[in-house]
Amino acid sequence: MIASASSSPLSDALPRTLARLPGISRLPWPGPLALVPAPVERAAAEAAVNRALASQLADGDVDFLERRSLRIRVIDLGCDWLVTKTGPRLRFSAGGDGAEAIFAGDARSLLLLAARREDPDTLFFQRRLVIEGDTELGLQVKNLIDSVDFDELPAPLTRALGFGAAFAAALPGAPDAA
Repeated sequence: MIASASSSPLSDALPRTLARLPGISRLPWPGPLALVPAPVERAAAEAAVNRALASQLADGDVDFLERRSLRIRVIDLGCDWLVTKTGPRLRFSAGGDGAEAIFAGDARSLLLLAARREDPDTLFFQRRLVIEGDTELGLQVKNLIDSVDFDELPAPLTRALGFGAAFAAALPGAPDAA
């Protein structure tokens, strides 16, 4: 496990306790998220990612996605997005064939990756993260993920990532669940 700015023994206590409740065996999101229309889901994801990567977008660190396409699939949630950079923003559209690179995984693995509880190489070699297509583009995306400074993110987002990742890591069957 790699360190993240939002993890501490005290802040992990509640998520660990919730994950041990009877009947809790997976992230609870697939049901409720299935009710969200795809355009609303994409708009929310686009807004959150643009906010989280605001510094990188301003510095030109995401310019490698200009006129390129990355497909992101959250398999268990049914989320499938095609991400491109248009002007100063990342744009999300419906996923599909034709992307130059694909990042895919389950919500738990991608949440742990976003919160820096797991690194992409570990997830990839454990087959919990699928990276296909243009390897140079995939490496650039991996480096972009690593460049996000948690101190620059809005505090509510940092707390939500930390809480969600602690809960996901504590679920039964998680590699490091106690």
